[in-house]
Amino acid sequence: MALNETEARRYCEDARTIEALASALDIGIMIYDRNDTLIAASSQFLDFFDIPPDLLQPGARLRDLFNATFDAGARVLGSLNGKARYISREDWIAERIAIHWRERYESVEKLADGRWVRLCKRRMPDGILISTIQDVTERKRKDEELAEVLKKAELVQVILDNLATPVVVKDSELRYVMVNDAFCRIPALHRKEIVGKKAADLVGPELAARFEKVEGDVLKTGIPYEVLENIHKSDGTVMHAVTRVGRSGTPGNYHVTISFDDVSALAEGEKVSSDYRRVKEPAAAVVRDSAATPAPGEPKGRILVLDADRQRSAERVMVLKEAGYDAVATGSASEAIALLDTAKSLKLDVGKVEVTAELARLMSGQADSGKHALLRQAIEEQIAKESIARSEIASASTFAEASQAPLLSVVASSPLPEATRSAGAAATTPAGSLAGGHNTNAGSTRDRVRILVAEDNDVNQIVFEQILEGIGVDFRIVGNGKEAVTAWSAAAPDLILMDVSMPIMNGLQATQAIRDSEAMDPDRALHVPIIAVTAHAMTGDRERCLAAGMDDYLSKPVSPEKLEAIIQKWVGGSERLLAAG
Repeated sequence: MALNETEARRYCEDARTIEALASALDIGIMIYDRNDTLIAASSQFLDFFDIPPDLLQPGARLRDLFNATFDAGARVLGSLNGKARYISREDWIAERIAIHWRERYESVEKLADGRWVRLCKRRMPDGILISTIQDVTERKRKDEELAEVLKKAELVQVILDNLATPVVVKDSELRYVMVNDAFCRIPALHRKEIVGKKAADLVGPELAARFEKVEGDVLKTGIPYEVLENIHKSDGTVMHAVTRVGRSGTPGNYHVTISFDDVSALAEGEKVSSDYRRVKEPAAAVVRDSAATPAPGEPKGRILVLDADRQRSAERVMVLKEAGYDAVATGSASEAIALLDTAKSLKLDVGKVEVTAELARLMSGQADSGKHALLRQAIEEQIAKESIARSEIASASTFAEASQAPLLSVVASSPLPEATRSAGAAATTPAGSLAGGHNTNAGSTRDRVRILVAEDNDVNQIVFEQILEGIGVDFRIVGNGKEAVTAWSAAAPDLILMDVSMPIMNGLQATQAIRDSEAMDPDRALHVPIIAVTAHAMTGDRERCLAAGMDDYLSKPVSPEKLEAIIQKWVGGSERLLAAG
């Protein structure tokens, strides 16, 4: 129905108002009535989705807008990662319409082009829907940078708290910005009672002035300061310490770092003042030789333990501390490098680095690992040991392979010797020596069904393990498609259960790689059945799996009944499932 002159004029005024408001706020605005028919929209919506402009004209249907935005890449909405979701058009539209009918809705989501947007929707009591979209990419970037800074600050605090040496960090105004637990024990104050304050808030004015004079000179000149002095603790005891003051940071953002090395045993008989800090007297300064034999009560040295296994690393640290070392553990390459960087800036000697084979392999190709000689040496030594162990394993397995073909390893979670784990994910286990005791003897092992499972989710791995153990088959579980191809190549299984969505190489890519290898090697065993295992059950998913070379399709959640049925279907009968008795 055509608008009369008054209605047309009012609509034009409303449209101009909405456009001006959207421009001023730098957002896209859309208003729908209770029938989900567009009343008004600003042109900024076109900045986010490449859709026909006539869909922003009054009278356009919400469903038509969703159809167009789905084709323009809006299917990423709801995924939070900017990747297309495995969801049909109708399901996606139903999902978005349901969101539109909520009284209030707000989310921050990522578009296909990498931009982050904030979506806000408000359904008014009369049914009118007001929807806005705003580009928040820059804000998101700053939030992520702030989160990273906070994460690093937390890491530094954890590192400092694991040091036996009291350490203090002050800003350019000589306010405490970071203190560790060892320092907090000196005045018997909580960290919150120290951070943000100045020396005058904690000690008398004379001492505070003396502290800030020395720290101010270091901050200004960058020349380190070192002195032997008495530190009076809150419990009345006195700690003889070498106080070191140094400057760190960049111009305009300098910090002062102060550390106190306890040399009580070495300082016996030395003339020291009773003040918290005194002017440096060269004749009284104590120079410690880090290579010399430590005095009684002093740590033998600092050792950094790199091990992703927290329990194992904690046990190792305990052993080292009982032996007299100052030890600290970390579970990742980035934390190790950050810890060594911090120790270097604080001029804290680290005498040794211990690293597991797994982390050594991970860090060997990283440029940052070469910055610290001790870390580089530890990595090289561990890799050399692993190479020797791999050679020994290869020599031993050559003899075993002369009498029998390799079989597929079982249960990836079963404990294996360290050297065997280091030899690579594709290592095989001779008959009769499979981990976990799933085989009764070498003769019966070959009769059992051998299953390769490719699944990246830890919980799903446990589900597969429990079901397959109950069925009575030999199996191996790997975490991505690349490992699946390697395991298939090393020991051909009777059946592969292939998760579709995995990191590094997904299930479709891994299947294609296996099929290509089978085609290029006519002497290889017969075609191995590959079963797609996925939580997605959308139209076209089954066809894509079959097109990639998969033989069948198994939807999650996986039950013992479904899994046993698929194995019986493709492997050839239940008698092999029960071959082990």
